[in-house]
Amino acid sequence: MNRKKIVLVIAFIAIMAGLAAGPSAEKQTTELRFIDVSPSPTRQEYFTTTFDKFEQEAGIKVVYESVPWDDAANKLTVLGASNQLPDVMTTWAGWLGQFTEAEWVVPLTDYIGSATDEYAATVTQLVWKAEKELYGNIYTIPDGMMVKGVFVRKDWAEEANLDLDPKKGWTYSEYFDTVYALTDPAKNRYGTSFRGSRGAFDPLYVYLESLQGGSAYAEDGSTLFANQEAVDAYERWGALYLNGAAPKDAINWGFVEMVDNFVGGLTGTLINDSEVAATCIENMTDDQWMVMPMPSSDKDGMIYNTVNSPYAYSISSSSKNKDAAWQLIEFLTRPDNNIEYCKLTGLIPIKTAVGDDPFYGPDGPYATFVQQLNDPAMVVPVAFGPFNYTDMHQGMMHEELQKYLLGKQTAEKSLFNVVLELESRMKAYLAENPGSAVEQPKGLL
Repeated sequence: MNRKKIVLVIAFIAIMAGLAAGPSAEKQTTELRFIDVSPSPTRQEYFTTTFDKFEQEAGIKVVYESVPWDDAANKLTVLGASNQLPDVMTTWAGWLGQFTEAEWVVPLTDYIGSATDEYAATVTQLVWKAEKELYGNIYTIPDGMMVKGVFVRKDWAEEANLDLDPKKGWTYSEYFDTVYALTDPAKNRYGTSFRGSRGAFDPLYVYLESLQGGSAYAEDGSTLFANQEAVDAYERWGALYLNGAAPKDAINWGFVEMVDNFVGGLTGTLINDSEVAATCIENMTDDQWMVMPMPSSDKDGMIYNTVNSPYAYSISSSSKNKDAAWQLIEFLTRPDNNIEYCKLTGLIPIKTAVGDDPFYGPDGPYATFVQQLNDPAMVVPVAFGPFNYTDMHQGMMHEELQKYLLGKQTAEKSLFNVVLELESRMKAYLAENPGSAVEQPKGLL
């Protein structure tokens, strides 16, 4: 066979091979799975639109999945146990003890690298510092930051001649007095959106910590709440429900019911995160609502307030495209995308490059929240613990409170059942992790 024929044969073979291979011979598009654990039409529209932009820029396709919040912990646990977690997932800080212990999420420290200066101090000095202390590494990138405040029906307060000034603040005693002053069953008005179901122990725990300088445990892991002072505070908190400052069915309220009934005009105050401001802006007029800072401690005058992200982005150990997953997280948290997301969801951006956006300025709807983040009197109290407490948060914590509110057991027994179980887990954690220490409260400034 002469040289010309050989070349023609080789060319023919190459063409036929290409035809046989078809589309699979073309470069395959990387595809990522993303799961949202708190879906809503607004969030889904944001994510799907942003994922389209990401695919156009990076050539990486992202498939959006979701699971309702109430089912999220169980769903992710099943997926984790079967090594089927998506590449990127929105997670909640309370799950990290379980997820890191099971090695379902990967450390992000090397991915972040020297870019830490791009992030706000609330991220680096609170979220990441706590993760390093508790779990030895950084595992999440917050989707936005939240700080709690007390949403108040401004029109009701004016009718009751209450002098409420966010810049002056208030104490817990003044907060309790305000709740009762806003209660008027004859007008179908109740002073507080009391949380009696899942998550009920969260604001209550912070109130208890306000009596202990923001701490919850002694150095050896013993609880600081197995005493009469804590029982008295527990009863004072429960009295808001028992004395009629909340509707009877509030014993079953979670996040949605609390917010809906505040916005709907049934309740006069609501302790919750800054994310609720977006709902108020959309559904209420400016003269109907305002935000007060969290009450200061009656004991030492400090403001004990949780600062966290509602959710955060994590890369699962199941991912086969971890570098691409990190590209997606970088894209989601890029200042322009993060600011858009935070405005939609009522959060505070995680990057310092927010410019002069009036939304977060002194006259904007988030002024009280930003004010607290810059208040030297504000202290972030400790979390429930570095151990896995998901099961307690899903059940025991609010169930014990409900038993007390329903008269099935005493306040002391309900409180001690929870805090002594937390103590048991804390001591076990310290024993199993030599060199570890009890978390300490953190100042922002």
